[in-house]
Amino acid sequence: MTSDGAQQKDWKGVFPSLPTPFTSDDGIDLEAMRRLVRFAIESGSHGLICFGLAGEVFRLTPSERIALLEVIVDETAEAVPVLAGVGTEATHTSRELTRVTAGLGADGIVVPPPVTSRPSREELVRYFEVIAGTAPIPVMIQDAPEYLNVELGPDLVAEVASRCPNVRFVKLEGGPDVLKRWVDQLDGTCAVLGGNGGMYLLDCLAAGAAGIAPGADLVDLLVEVYELSASGRSDDAEMLFRRVLPMLVFELQDMEHYNACAKAVLAHRGVLTQTHLRSPTTALPAASADVLERYLKDLGVLPRDIAR
Repeated sequence: MTSDGAQQKDWKGVFPSLPTPFTSDDGIDLEAMRRLVRFAIESGSHGLICFGLAGEVFRLTPSERIALLEVIVDETAEAVPVLAGVGTEATHTSRELTRVTAGLGADGIVVPPPVTSRPSREELVRYFEVIAGTAPIPVMIQDAPEYLNVELGPDLVAEVASRCPNVRFVKLEGGPDVLKRWVDQLDGTCAVLGGNGGMYLLDCLAAGAAGIAPGADLVDLLVEVYELSASGRSDDAEMLFRRVLPMLVFELQDMEHYNACAKAVLAHRGVLTQTHLRSPTTALPAASADVLERYLKDLGVLPRDIAR
């Protein structure tokens, strides 16, 4: 795809960020990833994001990302767009991952800033510019200062987008007030998707978000909220979202807790069989598991029949 083609993309809706399933000995579980993809698509997802913070990306090697992406693209079978994270701590490695990712059939890439160094603004712009210049597909830049301790800001992203026409999207971890500022300053240059596990879904849509990038565990319910809102049934959307919101808030105490909760919920729903995060980590406390079970019961969330 050319950069001109990238400009014509109009992705919107609910793009869940997939967790990475692991085997009991900490290996990647490719068959479980296939079930996750099927679950997300059957839940009505408008697109998929992989290798983000919800996917324990810092615990994956580049070769593991490639192996997982082959499975994700194959299982998706072009049903929805697939956006793959290519962020690393080296421009060289991210550029190579971008090249391979595009070759494997991903529809777009997601690029956060590096987190182990403190590059200048000029160096950050150059980092994104080099990666985007390698990509023959659309680029989504992620700004997640709460989790990565690096803040980009809309001015920097607008500058990158002015140099790289395939930089068309932003994944933003922030509430509706922050998102509204980005939407206003970018002024249509890039579409903005809200993150934060979907916790601000309706408020972000009202602030001008093109969509939301939550986790995968409750994606069917969040898709329903989105579709109700998009069809003008705002009261019904609000009513359903109010039922889901307490569970989202409970999960998103911190990223490790969120990921552990998401995997526990996906196991409850029959999608995953292994729930642990890749070591070193701490298991989900029994008290948290009990709270999740209560929320799931209240929501009427039952196991789904995901073809093995």
